[in-house]
Amino acid sequence: MQTEIKPRQLLNTLLVVFPILCLCVVIFRAVVRNADVVNPNSETESAFLRSYTIENAIKSGIPFWSSLSGPNSAGRGCAFHQRKFQYGFAIASGNEAGVMTGVQQDLESRLSRKGSQIITEKGNPREGFQFEYATGSINGTVTVDPLVVQDATSVAGKAGLLSGQTALKLRVRISETWHKASAGCQ
Repeated sequence: MQTEIKPRQLLNTLLVVFPILCLCVVIFRAVVRNADVVNPNSETESAFLRSYTIENAIKSGIPFWSSLSGPNSAGRGCAFHQRKFQYGFAIASGNEAGVMTGVQQDLESRLSRKGSQIITEKGNPREGFQFEYATGSINGTVTVDPLVVQDATSVAGKAGLLSGQTALKLRVRISETWHKASAGCQ
């Protein structure tokens, strides 16, 4: 006995099956696309980034304020970490170069102590400088902007600073990318 499929039944069946099939394809593509997404966490950032504080780099001076900001974001096959440190302080006028040299030496020391290898170094203490480093599956960049002279009353209030002191702002930016060993990064 042979069953006969009427064209109308075939059309009704296709109208039900086709949208379900399309939905399955969309869901499958979303699952495959998100399967390789790496969310940032403490395992995808270096020990250097986890422990860095700008206050330790300034050996002398009077601190006024500090700020820390920076987003982390997920990627396909990688995770991104960014931090921006800003520090307002006062030092004896004329010691600006010494502060920047101290910051540079502190960064070099911290990177090597935390197991990072400095790949390239650019710039100088007067104009700002940059390090590129690597630690395992992490590539990072530290950028130190030149010191910015601040208005004494905006930093220290109406009392201002002691004679012979300069108010400064230091900004350090750190960016890291953690890569899966075999994957590209997007």
